[in-house]
Amino acid sequence: MAAKGTSDNTPGKRRKLALIIGIGDYKHVNELKNPANDAKQLSSLLKRIGFNTDQLQWDNPQLDKTCKQMKHVLIEFEDSIKPNDIVLFYFAGHGVQWEDQNYLLPADVPDINTINSEKEKADTLKNACHQCTRCS
Repeated sequence: MAAKGTSDNTPGKRRKLALIIGIGDYKHVNELKNPANDAKQLSSLLKRIGFNTDQLQWDNPQLDKTCKQMKHVLIEFEDSIKPNDIVLFYFAGHGVQWEDQNYLLPADVPDINTINSEKEKADTLKNACHQCTRCS
């Protein structure tokens, strides 16, 4: 048993938290068939090895989240993390790289296929990515 004021770092005593997001049902880009199943299977596996046992909010994978919902769930998850927690984050869905930055695309990413100019497409996607990463 750890002395008062110290942490017990043995793996069996540490909280195991996982945030699993699976997005396949995109509104304006190609749907993906596997993210929901992948997220559910990983969630089930992680539960069997001790993840999420006392974290009711994180017991199930987060599926098909919009930008606003993703920001909310990411902030809540980050706020729930305590020192010495074992933390896993998993995302199944579309992502993009823009100027050496990687972005996870929410279910409501804008439809850039209706835009004619490649520059406008890039700017629209860039703005959507930046908007989703800013905390509101």
